[in-house]
Amino acid sequence: MSNNLKTITSLFSGHFAFFASLASILGLVFLFTSNTYAVLIALAFFCLMLLAFTSYLIYFLFKILKLNNGNADHENRSTFIKYETTDGKQIVYETYKLLQCKKPILTEMDYNFKWSGSIMPKITSDLQDVINIVDEKNPDMYDKAILKFKKPLHYNQNSVLHFKAELDDVDGKSLPHVETRVTDEIDIIHYRIILKHKSETYDKNAILERCKMNSNMSSNFEKIKEIAFDKNTKSYEYHLLNPEVQYYYRITWEK
Repeated sequence: MSNNLKTITSLFSGHFAFFASLASILGLVFLFTSNTYAVLIALAFFCLMLLAFTSYLIYFLFKILKLNNGNADHENRSTFIKYETTDGKQIVYETYKLLQCKKPILTEMDYNFKWSGSIMPKITSDLQDVINIVDEKNPDMYDKAILKFKKPLHYNQNSVLHFKAELDDVDGKSLPHVETRVTDEIDIIHYRIILKHKSETYDKNAILERCKMNSNMSSNFEKIKEIAFDKNTKSYEYHLLNPEVQYYYRITWEK
């Protein structure tokens, strides 16, 4: 409740600072006169300000209700994804998302992830608190981590969401790809895949591909382009700009 009041106060203060100052000046002027006409002007001005304030309050409350009934609680501006392994078995997967709050108050967020290995990953975050992990126990569904912000976000406030998964592929069952589900517009997805265990002669290209979200993922991926392997850094790097929504995008490489 206090967070809602704080948000409303911050929005109203800017709109009515000018009118409050003007009303104070007029009040001082009319304080030193007993003229009935001046008193009526002051009263009319007060009623006008009260009407303006009430109208804006009603508009703002309707706006709050509309926001609360909306589907999107945030907009994702950009995403950085890093996949790193030194031996091909112990893997660190990290995501940083720059997002903008689209609710009056946002206290937590769901982060959907899918790991193709057999051992459930260890989930942490440097910027949020991990309050729950939902294992769907279905390889065709995304699991979910619930991340709580250190401080609640207010409408239009920007923040960075951090998700980190320590992956154990000791049995070698995971698939060599990084997959992203694009459900809303985003400016850029920056991929960085670091494979330090690869030999000095390894030079295979990775494949960027995509498929519709409502299609059969196992058979309908289409190739977009090949990504060269950087031998100096032993990594693949790619910037996916303005990807089309309602698609799965993934980068695959030779295991």
